[in-house]
Amino acid sequence: MEKAAFEAPEYQPDGSFAVRRFEFSGDEQGGWRIQREGKQWLKLPAGYRLLETRACGICATDLARRFLPFPLPQITGHEVLAQDQHGRRCCVEINASHATRMRGIEGCPFCSRGLGNHCPERLVLGIHDLPGGFGPYILAPVGALKRLPDEIPDSTAVLVEPLAAALHAVDTVSLQPDDRIAVLGPRRLGMLVIAALRARRAELNRKWKIIALSRHGHLLDLASRLGADEGMLVEENGQNVPDQSFDVLIDTTGSPAALEQALRMTRRELHLKSTHGRPASGLRHLTEFVVDELSLQRWDPSTFKLPESEQPFSVAWLAHSSPPRDVPAVLQGHDAAELLRVLESGTAPDALPRTRYAVIDSLNDIDSVIRPTSEREVSILEPRGTIFVSSDDATELDNSALLDAIVKRGLKLSSSRCGDFDEALKLLMKDGQLQQIGRDFVSEVLSPSQIEEAFRKAASPEFVKIVVSHT
Repeated sequence: MEKAAFEAPEYQPDGSFAVRRFEFSGDEQGGWRIQREGKQWLKLPAGYRLLETRACGICATDLARRFLPFPLPQITGHEVLAQDQHGRRCCVEINASHATRMRGIEGCPFCSRGLGNHCPERLVLGIHDLPGGFGPYILAPVGALKRLPDEIPDSTAVLVEPLAAALHAVDTVSLQPDDRIAVLGPRRLGMLVIAALRARRAELNRKWKIIALSRHGHLLDLASRLGADEGMLVEENGQNVPDQSFDVLIDTTGSPAALEQALRMTRRELHLKSTHGRPASGLRHLTEFVVDELSLQRWDPSTFKLPESEQPFSVAWLAHSSPPRDVPAVLQGHDAAELLRVLESGTAPDALPRTRYAVIDSLNDIDSVIRPTSEREVSILEPRGTIFVSSDDATELDNSALLDAIVKRGLKLSSSRCGDFDEALKLLMKDGQLQQIGRDFVSEVLSPSQIEEAFRKAASPEFVKIVVSHT
């Protein structure tokens, strides 16, 4: 049996920190017991490995943790650079699912389809129950460990998790060869999006124009060094940026207020990366929209083609109009919670109990599709599903800038969350400039005893990236 006893700063419901004593005991085959202040706190099944934390970055999700729908207190931190018992460095994918624990994959319809990042039974390192990297030890899913090549310095290695998320955004949006692509709010994540856009552009030989939008001139200087072709100082209300200036805009602000500005600035696709946990543009569950990697766009029955599907229901129809006769596999109703019950009770055990699409006609319906019930963090849509807005019945266009942009202008709202670490490491090994990004990107390194100061600095626009180091 392995043991690790330690003290760590624990994030509290009010956003403060308190030092608490923890003990991990167990092993990879038999599972683990976590004690907090001498009392049992959490039991973990088999499939976790004890690692020593070297460093952990602070991101916008950490700063907004108290707004997220997961229990507190908790040791937070998920941008982890760790080492095993032999001193070998590794980064850690944050989702502890059947797939990453390498246990029970066949019995989970999400993990067996490569959707382990969305497994309803997963824990999330430093976010949902699983103690995170602001403590000196973590328990990491055995399949989530990625060995780090010697060429990647520690200052960049601690950025692999957010770089993977940034690269996933770049690879998710529908980019055309000559697009003008704006990154709104380039700082902790946005700077990495700019760097990933530059690296992908070089790799694919595209002619994208990358524009950084910020309220702070010193951040535009850094954005230029990392790959932005242009920088634009944005007034607080964004009114100095003309309407539909950009083909694609990636919002990395972490601010609820930024969404309506971004809607006005964007012509074709607005991509969300912000998980701030607060309502925005009339939606209560926008963070959950991003967590599930959903998209929102105008319903056009003339172009809708239902792909082959093994699911009994592919479309949840909540709009007041009737679905076209040529759209098969429709589950129709106006109560999303009831539709979820039908899906979960009438779907074969090995099939996803979700639909791929939903058709709605109001903001309330969007929230209901994303989270039909307050009791569970699940949607009626499968991960990366699409919500369509029916223009026949959209009842809130006059009061919603979001629905107006979707229905009248045909704007697509897309989102993404965690990325593929292998893809991020592959790009790092190809791109020498990207390998050294930590040198310019990390503003300051502080110790765990300075966690409150570290969070204050991470929240300030004077700094880009703050890292907490255990070494």
